[in-house]
Amino acid sequence: MNSLNRIREHFPAAGPVVLSMLAGSLATSSPAAGIYRNGIGARAMSLGGADTTLGGSPLAALTANPAALGDFTSLSLELGLTAVFPAGEFNNVANTSASLRDSAAGFPDFSVVLPIADRFSVGLSVSPDALLAGEWNYVDAPGGLSGATSYGLMTHRSQIIVLRSALGAGIKLGDKFSLGASVGLLYNQNQLETAYVFQSHPVLRGFKTRVDLDTGGFGVDGEIGFQYRATDELQFALTYKTSSTVKAGGDITGNAAAELTALGGAFAGVQPDFAYDAEVENTFPQIISLGAAWHACPEWRFVAQVEWLNWSTAFDALPLRLRNGNNADLNAFLGSNAIDDTIPMNWDDQFVYRIGAEFTPGEHWAFRAGYSFGESPVPSGTLNPLNAAIFEHTVGAGVGYRWSRYTVDLAWQWDLPARQNVGTSDLAAGEYSSSSVAVEAHWVGLTAGMQF
Repeated sequence: MNSLNRIREHFPAAGPVVLSMLAGSLATSSPAAGIYRNGIGARAMSLGGADTTLGGSPLAALTANPAALGDFTSLSLELGLTAVFPAGEFNNVANTSASLRDSAAGFPDFSVVLPIADRFSVGLSVSPDALLAGEWNYVDAPGGLSGATSYGLMTHRSQIIVLRSALGAGIKLGDKFSLGASVGLLYNQNQLETAYVFQSHPVLRGFKTRVDLDTGGFGVDGEIGFQYRATDELQFALTYKTSSTVKAGGDITGNAAAELTALGGAFAGVQPDFAYDAEVENTFPQIISLGAAWHACPEWRFVAQVEWLNWSTAFDALPLRLRNGNNADLNAFLGSNAIDDTIPMNWDDQFVYRIGAEFTPGEHWAFRAGYSFGESPVPSGTLNPLNAAIFEHTVGAGVGYRWSRYTVDLAWQWDLPARQNVGTSDLAAGEYSSSSVAVEAHWVGLTAGMQF
């Protein structure tokens, strides 16, 4: 009980700590299954993200399948730390082998499970559920309304983070069935620093300006999970996560000097700096996962999983709403201090296939390996370096050690090099036509657990 009281005393500070670490560390990272991670926690990472049937892991129970909460018989805690080491290359008419900043980034995970009654437990977790972040240095290709506007060599930076704080409960119904559910509070942060081209505004479409955007907001999602133990050796799992829409508010500033100068004429002398209140509306997809686990013998356990991610509905377009503009010249020209723009994305639905194997030669050690595959959901027509979630193949390996009430797991993942080419871009002004993006990433995860 003293251990439980200490956790209750210190946990309220965990949420802000995770947020601050994320904000400071995710300068460069790349996604795996779209913007979602290939498993949360070192054990799941090493098995290729096949985590819907992972019993005994508080992180897996809260982030992959809440039905597993019913299996816990004592207070259990897991803390994790994941680091990513990305690399990338971008080529177009203005750049040859422009690079993705390759410094490492790291972020934490936290989960705790508390049994309430026989075969019934509740749990709480705080973890980055999804992320897409990158910082590139490349020359802005000529384009814009003038066809020749360029802001030269500049930093292009984007970031979408989804931090999920989940409260879940699970119950074991007899020896074969388990059921669980969780509710997630999502915090979504969006940042963008680039030469932005307006995409849909009836007056500004094709107009290019430097921008610096920062927004944040909250949303809610839900997840339900089932487990079925057909035999002592064979287990199946099914989960469904709802979609969620987050309206993230903040501000955007910018400077359109290069475009105004290139257009000249009536635009000469127009004030180039501007600032608006900004709102970005992100919709995150519904996800269905089906998994299986087979204990072929006491030493060997094999897992397999398939997921469907409904990107076509969620990432069809990205609405951007700007209000209370402070540039009197621009307000007079538009007849309004507000701008609504919609960025086309047109992502495709995605199936991700995962397999993993775990070898436990004795009481203490476990050795693991895994693989996942999912075709890139990003169409070439809207691809650019800032949304290059194009990884398709991921391999992983890891080792775990258990003694008494403690577990330590270490994992390595490699998002294999992926390259995607753009012929004619569907984005206004065509700066990303005749381009290519190549990316890869190495991930290292360390998770420590304790039963009280």
